[in-house]
Amino acid sequence: MDENTKFIVINAAILAAILSILVFPDVLFGLFFELLHLCLEFAHILFEFVESTLDHVIEHLFETDLHATQVIVFYIILSLLFFGIVGLWRAVRNACIRVKHNLLTFWNWEKSTCSIYWLGLTAVQKISLYLILGTGLYLASFFLF
Repeated sequence: MDENTKFIVINAAILAAILSILVFPDVLFGLFFELLHLCLEFAHILFEFVESTLDHVIEHLFETDLHATQVIVFYIILSLLFFGIVGLWRAVRNACIRVKHNLLTFWNWEKSTCSIYWLGLTAVQKISLYLILGTGLYLASFFLF
């Protein structure tokens, strides 16, 4: 698939998503919240399974009573949660740095292309561009204010 076809397919998918949200938002939001609820239910069942398994393993491995087993399992799960949050923090931080770099690169690219475009215009084209912008802003002020 060449670049032009990929571009058309991606833009068609974005347009279809926007139109779907505009045409039937209640169905899409309902589907989204049902999927979110399903994911949270699955996470809860997985947590209960891990907790129960740790209870049985620690109780039989160390021959502890119920309270000691629950305390050990609590601290094991708390340490796993802590290391998960630290890993998530590192991943989010690296993603934010990467996004910032990409946005700065995109901004510089667009700024340079606009400058090159502006330098390529004649005086008449520059004046007509200003007139179009001014007229558009003037007409938009009637709808906004």
